[in-house]
Amino acid sequence: MKYGSRKPSQLVTLAAALAMASSFGLVAMGIFGSSHAVHADASSGVPAINPKVTAFANQLSDAFEAVYKADHKAVVNIQVVKEIPQSQNINPGGPMQLPPGFRKMLPPGAFPLVPSNPGPEKIFGTGSGVIISSNGYIVTNNHVVSDATKITVTLADHRRFKGKVIGTDPKSDLALVKIAANNLPFLTFGNSSHVRVGQWVIAIGSPFGFTQTTTQGIISAKGRTNVNVIAENDPKLAGLTYSDYLQTDAAINPGNSGGPLLNLKGQVIGINSAIATNTGSFNGIGFSIPSNEVKYVIHALKKYGKVVRGYLGVTIADVRHSVVQKTARSFGYDHLHGVLVEQVWPDSPGAKGGLKAGDIITAIDGAKVRTMNQLRDTIADTRPGKDVTLGIFRRGKMMNLTFAVGTQPASISQLTLAGATGERPGVVQSKSLGVTVASVSSEIAKQYHLSKPEGVMVSKVDPNGVAAGAGVNPGDIILRVQGHKITSVDEFKAVLKKVSLSSGIRMYVRGADGSERFVFVQQSN
Repeated sequence: MKYGSRKPSQLVTLAAALAMASSFGLVAMGIFGSSHAVHADASSGVPAINPKVTAFANQLSDAFEAVYKADHKAVVNIQVVKEIPQSQNINPGGPMQLPPGFRKMLPPGAFPLVPSNPGPEKIFGTGSGVIISSNGYIVTNNHVVSDATKITVTLADHRRFKGKVIGTDPKSDLALVKIAANNLPFLTFGNSSHVRVGQWVIAIGSPFGFTQTTTQGIISAKGRTNVNVIAENDPKLAGLTYSDYLQTDAAINPGNSGGPLLNLKGQVIGINSAIATNTGSFNGIGFSIPSNEVKYVIHALKKYGKVVRGYLGVTIADVRHSVVQKTARSFGYDHLHGVLVEQVWPDSPGAKGGLKAGDIITAIDGAKVRTMNQLRDTIADTRPGKDVTLGIFRRGKMMNLTFAVGTQPASISQLTLAGATGERPGVVQSKSLGVTVASVSSEIAKQYHLSKPEGVMVSKVDPNGVAAGAGVNPGDIILRVQGHKITSVDEFKAVLKKVSLSSGIRMYVRGADGSERFVFVQQSN
């Protein structure tokens, strides 16, 4: 094990020896020889601990301390102010101007909704960031600074600066901020591809506003792709996010967002972004955006102010998974690497390049494709317009396809409506409801945890329409209308002709987070 650590077997032996010594006062044997673990200390009157017993633990403690001393000055606190427009700033207390804290205590509809203060309501938030250059570039999370009207960056030495957003990338939840300062301490990135499960890591940040808080733990897992926090906050991005998260048990809480996850070399191997929790606080599972993804995104934000990703327009699955492997074998493919093309989107770069459902992609530009994440990330990091050569297996034969990579759509609705103008099969607009809906593909069904494609997906919502007023959002899937199960856009159109919007329509919808709810839509008289 690198960084001067002992082998795992030695750690287990050490833990057992320490437990025996502390619990039973026994002599520590094995790696400590025959010396006693404790002996009387005449000066204090309490047992003194044999330094040999705690030597390794002290070395590890020294390592954590060294990382903190070397790196903490480059970790900053970010305070933001966001404003809710007056149209959204309502007071459920009627004519009584109740404070915001009391408003939350009232049940919905307790009083008529009336405008409250004439100006927008201010919301204050806090997060963390990492200085990555001596002239004041700072990386943080997009959700920390997005829509902020004011950003204040506080350094470890308590100096405060106004922060300016250089660029944001909602798909990776990363942002680049700049402050007007020079000769600043800064951190460097490690290679997240070399991160090992079980490796010691340290997190530094401002949980609950407590700046310069340091916690330690290990890498619990790598390649977590089923973390849907970005899509839950913005359903339009469902299926278009690009972070194979590192999972850690180093304590991460609200306010740690944007802070670094460090290895024992003091390198940034991740940017802390989310937690899995039932309480809103740390429950032992935190997620960090891998440093290699951060480096790519930040370089693009610094150079262009935005991130443009490559795009094929296909739905793929790992051949190594048992169910997919059986399908691949039915095509005559008997290997564990590669990805199966399950769907090719119409008019996409993949379709124009000749890809077909049932193809198995085995290589890209001569490099073996082992997993769908590898292929996805490689394509995403390819400049749109650049040619790529895919090695594919089709009907028992190997062949190559060379074509140009396209530009990834900005949202899932654009992906669903790829290139469409006006109404076409698979897409329908309801002016009475104020929504545009599209067919649900197999890939979208998987993303929404549906056993099969069903319902219709809301791709656009008229903000002034009745559906928007009832809480229908882009990215929702309408499963039933007035009790009628919806399986296609044609069925959706047919059902709408049978119901009365003036009397009201009950719809059952599924959100991007998997939650389902009833929505009642009615046209006002």
